[in-house]
Amino acid sequence: MKPFELTNLRKVLEPILESSARIIKEKKQYWYPLGFANYGVEEVIEALDTLCSFRTTMWKKTRDFEQMFAAEQRCEDAVMVNSGSSADLLLSFLLTNPSQPLLSKGDEILIPVVTWPTQIWSAMMAGLKVRFVDVDPSTLNIDVDDLEQKLSPTTKAIFLVHLMGNPCPMDRILEIAKTHNLLILEDCCEALGAEWDGIRVGNFGLGGSFSFFFSHHLTTMEGGMITCPNSAVRDHLRVLRAHGWMRNVDSSHHNIDGYDGDSRYAFVNWGFNVRPTEIQAAFGLHQLGKLSTFSKHREKLATRFFSFIDRTQVFSRPRVESLAKPSWFGLPLLVKETAPFSRNEIVNYLEAEGVETRSILAGNVLRQPVARFFDEFPNVPFPGGDAVHNRGFYIGLSPLMPGKIMDRLIETFENFISQHA
Repeated sequence: MKPFELTNLRKVLEPILESSARIIKEKKQYWYPLGFANYGVEEVIEALDTLCSFRTTMWKKTRDFEQMFAAEQRCEDAVMVNSGSSADLLLSFLLTNPSQPLLSKGDEILIPVVTWPTQIWSAMMAGLKVRFVDVDPSTLNIDVDDLEQKLSPTTKAIFLVHLMGNPCPMDRILEIAKTHNLLILEDCCEALGAEWDGIRVGNFGLGGSFSFFFSHHLTTMEGGMITCPNSAVRDHLRVLRAHGWMRNVDSSHHNIDGYDGDSRYAFVNWGFNVRPTEIQAAFGLHQLGKLSTFSKHREKLATRFFSFIDRTQVFSRPRVESLAKPSWFGLPLLVKETAPFSRNEIVNYLEAEGVETRSILAGNVLRQPVARFFDEFPNVPFPGGDAVHNRGFYIGLSPLMPGKIMDRLIETFENFISQHA
């Protein structure tokens, strides 16, 4: 679009979006929701430009967003996909893809028992044997002592989760991985911007998955990204992303000797179609420019809320390791075992008072109904996972949340605590 057209469009769109946001806010059930829509005129205009240019499928804006994201994450490159779950899927299939497999079908991969289920399905669908590791309820992350105990001769990989934006203790995990020759994958879907010892999460192994779902650190509505340590990983992921197709891939990473067909339709591996749309990337280009401001406000709100929680005797929040720099996705809490009320009582109170809540992901996934279908889901205790399942919940942390709303949130918690003193 021409500049004057964009100017005119902005004048039309701004009052429409402001009016829509006001109407939605007035109709909302919650005055403290999990999140607010954090996109504006810039994203909408960029998306309209894509539509008006008839470039709606993955194209230049997608590549621009990938490169900008890689620069932000301080990695070699990045591959955009249609969701964070698809990012987990491609990372898992990167390990067992037929063209250049890193692992064999049936090799064991360790995954924490508190996670989002598609991380587990991805590894299982890729032919790996999932073995669950307990979590440390004080951090919500993988219990490294239990991880060491779960190692077996068939263990070949670890699929970490930096839960709720709190980085895992990477020094010890890297030492274990080096000692036992294990590959590392990272689920960073809730941890965009988090660091361990100055290194962004997603840079410690073969790749890291990120989600751009509506309520995440930045949004493309649906969408995801995979960080890549080198061009070979990037191109393997590109092939897996689009049908096993060689299109837009460096041929030096794949053998096509003897192929006598149309070079534009060379297939070198199996694959999926989990490509993003250009419209999603259009959103991402402008969301990424807002990320620093968003992150600072999230940190300010989280610091204030957790300072209040630290003064209570009935809740605990995740402990942060000395080398970790969290990037909080939400505000996770555990009701202490000594508290005179249960998790359900505080959650029901908050919901009735207009504060939206959620469990911490799927809780202990072994207690989900789906567990009955798979041998990989053992019916054994996981004390840390059970603690999170029974006593954990979280509330939202929107970068658009006004400070006065945080005042009201803290007051709501104080009222509940005083009623149970």
